[in-house]
Amino acid sequence: MHLQIIIGSVREGRVGLPVGEWVLDQAGGRDGLTVELIDLKTWNLPIFSLPRSPAMGNYTDPLQQRWAAKIAEADGFILVTPEYNHGYSPAMKNALDYLYAEWRRKPAAFVGYGNAGGARAIEQLRQVVTELQIAPLSAVVHIAGVWGKVKDGRFAADEQDTRRFAHLMDDLSWWMAALRDARNASAG
Repeated sequence: MHLQIIIGSVREGRVGLPVGEWVLDQAGGRDGLTVELIDLKTWNLPIFSLPRSPAMGNYTDPLQQRWAAKIAEADGFILVTPEYNHGYSPAMKNALDYLYAEWRRKPAAFVGYGNAGGARAIEQLRQVVTELQIAPLSAVVHIAGVWGKVKDGRFAADEQDTRRFAHLMDDLSWWMAALRDARNASAG
């Protein structure tokens, strides 16, 4: 199974990168699982303005095709999201909106930070991913006091963060396997 961790912040000085790297380290030790960190800052997806809705398929834009190929590799996702003004980042929304079929019938879990541990951002993300036919999981990590946990560019989780993440991974691993098997059965 292949897990993609998507960092939703592209701001300078962001804590999303250290949090994403921590998620990668924590998830990387699981048997039967490959893990990849996807930083939306390096993808630099322009605001979606292509003429065809992604739900129609048949992507013609080369960047959209590369993004689709990358997302198609995944069996599941962890969306690492900041909370900006009671919502999630425009970069995350744009990245989700670029595609359709490549997201479908795969699970997503969430790691949030910022005000209220990113809770309001995650609640909004749940609505969007549901429309993309991504299965949003209830297991989530809300990181409280994230700015005090980043030292020298590294995120230092507390015991609660680590415990919640372990539970998130147990749940996500189960759903990734179940939905991968279901996708394979319906394709055959």
